[in-house]
Amino acid sequence: MDMSAPEIFERRRHHLTKVIDQLIDTQQFKTGKEICEHFGLSASYIAQLLNSKRQIGEKAARELEQQLGLDALILDQSAEPKVELSPLSEQGGLFQMQVVQQQAFALIPIDSALSFNLDIFHLQVQHYAIQVAGPYYVPSLKPGWWLICDKQVEVSGSDILCVYLLNGLQLVLQLVSDAQDYYEFQSLDEHRQVIFQKTDIEKIHPVIAILPTASMFK
Repeated sequence: MDMSAPEIFERRRHHLTKVIDQLIDTQQFKTGKEICEHFGLSASYIAQLLNSKRQIGEKAARELEQQLGLDALILDQSAEPKVELSPLSEQGGLFQMQVVQQQAFALIPIDSALSFNLDIFHLQVQHYAIQVAGPYYVPSLKPGWWLICDKQVEVSGSDILCVYLLNGLQLVLQLVSDAQDYYEFQSLDEHRQVIFQKTDIEKIHPVIAILPTASMFK
């Protein structure tokens, strides 16, 4: 049986509400406004659709599905839509340096993305972000800045790298040379060069971007 226009409008509104709720449940977004900003939607327009001040017509429904990355016609289906968004930890984790000894640090996962603006840099699955702590990387890096690391990019000459040692510590260093058995690095404060045997290193991830904190732009 075909649905009447008011019934299909109501179904679309109900399903759109569920989609917004599910996106907030992923904990990637705290508010509907954040969701709208992320997907390039007008917050006032979505609010009017949700409170029935505007009906969700055929064209609007198809455009919403496309912008929100939903399957076509899903807002018209009888079954409630399921949003498949990988959690933030899978998309790209957020970490903070816990200084262990000067430039050596361990990583602490951060649950909140309050200080990381995903609109400036959208973390893909292979990315993660480290917030700099302590004064040991000045002048190259200042406390509060973010390093974006990539787990898949190959290491190449003069890269800034996050080096994971087998002893559980990490260092941010600049690559000087890559020999057969060892790497030679330079500290970012440019005060010293260090050599690590490749057998002492667990993995190396290039730093592909450095983001100053928002306060730097004020």
